[in-house]
Amino acid sequence: DEDGGPAKQCLCSGLSLTSASIAKINGAIKRMSANGIAFCLAEDRAEGETGLRLAILSFSKHCPDTPVYVYKPSSASSFGQWVRQFPQVTWIPHTPVGAHSWNCKPQALKPLLAKGYREVVWFDSDMIITRNCRPLFESMDERVLAVAQEPASLPYKGTSMRTRAWNLEVGRSLPFTLNSSIVRVTRHHLPFLERWTQCLADPQYVSYQSKSLEERPIHMAGDQDVLNALVGAAQFADIALHVIRSGVDIIHTGGALGYSWTERLRGVFLPKPAFLHATAGKPWLWFSGEPYWSQRTFFSWYRRLLQETSPYFIESWRYRSQLDQDSAWMDRRTATGTLLRLLGFGHFALRGLPLAMAASAIDGVKKMSRAIQRLGASK
Repeated sequence: DEDGGPAKQCLCSGLSLTSASIAKINGAIKRMSANGIAFCLAEDRAEGETGLRLAILSFSKHCPDTPVYVYKPSSASSFGQWVRQFPQVTWIPHTPVGAHSWNCKPQALKPLLAKGYREVVWFDSDMIITRNCRPLFESMDERVLAVAQEPASLPYKGTSMRTRAWNLEVGRSLPFTLNSSIVRVTRHHLPFLERWTQCLADPQYVSYQSKSLEERPIHMAGDQDVLNALVGAAQFADIALHVIRSGVDIIHTGGALGYSWTERLRGVFLPKPAFLHATAGKPWLWFSGEPYWSQRTFFSWYRRLLQETSPYFIESWRYRSQLDQDSAWMDRRTATGTLLRLLGFGHFALRGLPLAMAASAIDGVKKMSRAIQRLGASK
């Protein structure tokens, strides 16, 4: 590479490398590029490092021959020393060039495609894989864009409202929302990635990112809202799409409705999904013992119980001995949580079924109440 690739980036971080070492690293990168597929993650928050380590450990277990690129700024943590044990992982000690906060996906993916990989798959850093997922992606045509699906319980579903809000012509309309926790791209999608990058750099969009989520318009709430807008745009309507289905292929864990009771019942007859996403809070935070996460309110108790029974939390136990961090949060056990695990026969879909059913009933009552209020106001 003209820029020296990760070898040069390591030099920039203060590591002393000889010319022979640089050549060896770049040679290894070229050999891995021949494999055709690479995984990519990024994390710049100190509180997100635990999830990043769990993701890497799951890749090492299930996809040990797959190159993994990790963007993570240097810090005082032991991550740099810890990650050296994984020969498949290339640590890039800075954020992707041009990225800001979580708005970094296209900026992270494009350089890896430029290195010659046939396909690159983005994973959020709070993802655990449960089996080898390479066949899923490698079986796809290079024209296929693969993206995860947002939980059906979340509001503002669909792409059209986002496409129109960006003043783009609607070319297709999805009735559900895409979730950018997993994005698979090839060089065929470079124009799409370029447009995504441009939108994330739009001054108005950037200005909204400093506001709370409640203050942002839906089409500028985050990078995945931009992705939804572009997928629905006429310019990119010819891109073939593979949806990684919520509740079937991926579980967005930790919340009450992200993995619904109907999806859980279907899950009894399905294999465990390949992807577990800790989207609704992180168990290492909820069980940290810190005051904010330990409030003695019904809401906090309920959220901790959801975490205790979540598939992500249970799956993380597999990697405790390799985490090389304080893992006391994995010891979380309550009488209620233990009872739910027993009632669910330890099954990933059944452990939290009563909690999901209760949440669905409460949500239904709230929706009915709001509908009655609107009806009364219209008279």
